[in-house]
Amino acid sequence: ENSDSPYGTFDQGGNVWEWNEALIGSSRGLRGGSFNYYDDSLHASHRGYSDPSGEYGLFGFRVSEVPEPATLTLLTLGGLAILRRRRSCGGRA
Repeated sequence: ENSDSPYGTFDQGGNVWEWNEALIGSSRGLRGGSFNYYDDSLHASHRGYSDPSGEYGLFGFRVSEVPEPATLTLLTLGGLAILRRRRSCGGRA
């Protein structure tokens, strides 16, 4: 059944199962269902598992990056140093 999303698009639920770090015996954990599953399995809390040595068109992984806390600290300190310098120079850099 077609269901209109908040963005006005139709039938865009599902992608691929996403591998995660969970170990289940000799298998690896999966989350999220995939494009060929029912809509009640298309959420992040839906879990499964499979043999990681196989090749499957329904499984994938998400690449993400989390900045190290030191990076954010350096950016904050650098920004504060620039503001302090601008104020001490009367607005001239």
